[in-house]
Amino acid sequence: MSALDRRTALLDAAVGEIASRGTRGMRIEQVARAAGVSPALIYHHFGDRSTLLQHALEHIGARAETYTTVIGADAHDTVLAVLLAEIQDVETVRINSAAWGELRDAAIFDEALRPIITSLTTRWAADVAALARAGQHDGSITATRDAEALGVQLTALVEGISSRWLTGQLTTTEARAHVTSVAGSLLR
Repeated sequence: MSALDRRTALLDAAVGEIASRGTRGMRIEQVARAAGVSPALIYHHFGDRSTLLQHALEHIGARAETYTTVIGADAHDTVLAVLLAEIQDVETVRINSAAWGELRDAAIFDEALRPIITSLTTRWAADVAALARAGQHDGSITATRDAEALGVQLTALVEGISSRWLTGQLTTTEARAHVTSVAGSLLR
């Protein structure tokens, strides 16, 4: 296994542990066990627990790009598809969403996580805003709304709905229906 593959496996294990145990419950020893390595290897790659959490957060963002890169018939449909890609009955999506929410909440108290969560959230909102602007150009999204505001509103919507979905308050079908309804109201 290459060093890059080993590092990815360690980050996958860390994200899985964060999703199942939370940031406070995640232990280096458990991550090592899940990855099938010694704790020393994790310390070798990341130095300490805080750095591992920071890299795990960046890894979540990179993993999300693999399932949110979708194209619809027009920009409106693409925006909706990108948002709905965050709520699927797919194990990787659920794990990513749970770990993202946990790390986002941990950033309230952990200043080291704040710049990373801010950067990733800003980029996500900017990506959605760019799609909204494209929709305003092709006529599939109303031109009366500010594209940057739409990016913030729609990504915040997905984060909030995801929390209810992950806690079982909403089924996947219900969560996706709510995102579709609210996004449709904002985009048309």
